[in-house]
Amino acid sequence: MSVFEELIDELKEENLLEETVLATSRAAAVVPAPDPQPSQILEVASEFAELADAGHDADFPEQPADEREAHRRRAMDEVSSLQMVEHVISGIEREHMKMSPQAFDDLDVKKALHKYLQVNAPINSDEHSEAELELLQETEKWFSALSRRDSNISVANVRRFCENSRPVLSSQALMALGRFYRNSPYSEAVRGKFDFVMTKLFSRDVGEEKRRLLFGRIEMLGHIKTLYSNWASLSIAPDGEGDGTSILTSSVVGFDEFLKECQSSASFDALVTSDFFNRIRLFKEAAAELFFEPPVIAAAMECNVGIGNRFVDLVQVEREISGESSLKEKYGYTYDTIISGAASKTLLLLDLLREARESTPVEAVVADSPVHEVPRVTSFERAPVVAEPRVPFVVNKWLVAATLVILVLSAVVYFWSENATTVNAGVEVSSSLDVSSSDLKQHLLEASTSNETFYGVMQPTWDALSEDEQKQFLAKALEFAKSKGLKKVNLLNGRGRTVGYATAERSQLFGPQ
Repeated sequence: MSVFEELIDELKEENLLEETVLATSRAAAVVPAPDPQPSQILEVASEFAELADAGHDADFPEQPADEREAHRRRAMDEVSSLQMVEHVISGIEREHMKMSPQAFDDLDVKKALHKYLQVNAPINSDEHSEAELELLQETEKWFSALSRRDSNISVANVRRFCENSRPVLSSQALMALGRFYRNSPYSEAVRGKFDFVMTKLFSRDVGEEKRRLLFGRIEMLGHIKTLYSNWASLSIAPDGEGDGTSILTSSVVGFDEFLKECQSSASFDALVTSDFFNRIRLFKEAAAELFFEPPVIAAAMECNVGIGNRFVDLVQVEREISGESSLKEKYGYTYDTIISGAASKTLLLLDLLREARESTPVEAVVADSPVHEVPRVTSFERAPVVAEPRVPFVVNKWLVAATLVILVLSAVVYFWSENATTVNAGVEVSSSLDVSSSDLKQHLLEASTSNETFYGVMQPTWDALSEDEQKQFLAKALEFAKSKGLKKVNLLNGRGRTVGYATAERSQLFGPQ
């Protein structure tokens, strides 16, 4: 089993990758697995960092001697990298952009990979070339879809997701992101994301918002070149370092000069006054695609870590000299974005101040507090006990007055309700009216009279009548009411809403209610 296959197995055991066909002898068909959540690409241990801590070089896979095996391993490497990038981008969209990810359907990619791995013909054969072309086309579709989604994601969102993942992102996931941005069409956003991912890959947090590089400059150059050779697409040769040796040298020297300037600065205010952070931003942008060259990115990563660490130190110095409130008022959030870009790490001034305050030992606070000596009491004198006189029961006069008012009001309400009942007994109650012998019974459900008004409850057939027919019915009802000595007509629907009203002076229809 190759080194890369062991890596794939390890990732699968940690649920970091979907099920993928690795070789003909290991699977007969592609079996899609459930789509993992973005958090499943995370793991606590970073083998890459552990090797550096132990004093060993990172174990990057070397190209096997057999050329066909090299192509097979590169194909599996590319597909697994795209899977991890898919999960990271989906996680950013879901957690930071608050949108539902539109995941790419990678079934055709898996089928093409399975077909490619089953080819036993030589790499120069038509069969091998055809399978390789099909896989290349499918992976390019996936890569293009990821690039379109990534174009809507800011550098800050990538930083926040990768920095705040708990447990932390694995080195394999960071390598997959580095490969993705290395092979993406150049843009300033792509360069910024690549800058961050590579710096995080080659450094480690040491607490108090500081980092340290895992390797020296020369070692980093070797590892970057190894990564680049493995990150090339199936039929695309890796880029060389270019012919602009003088331009490369000036870029490397430029980052070294920026690092020296930052480390020699006596205060954060001096860096702000010299426009340091804006100058390094413009320097990175001016490097453009040259930024991806191994010597340049190695110098940039060293500069990033040094700037971030120095910024933390200078904030602590300013806090001790000027005080926390003075720093907040003077700087606030003004420089957070540009400093984070310069250091390729999210650095927020107010968060640093808060963490510094919370980490201040209690002993230091007590030591700074003024101490007042309290005279020691050597003798005690018992105070005389005075018996308080018992107070007799006292009634609050206001409480008594309020009680009397409530009693009077209750009596008034009682007598009023009794009289109201008597009065209501004399109110005329509506009486039913027989309309069975008239033409009104066709649409009337029931009829009654009250106080010279004819009330009619309409059947559902009323709604089916036209406006003219309803007017005619209302006129007939008014004639019928007059014959009974009534002066008004009020027609109601089944819900008790008035649908028609008529008197000798006027008549009116009301729409459906």
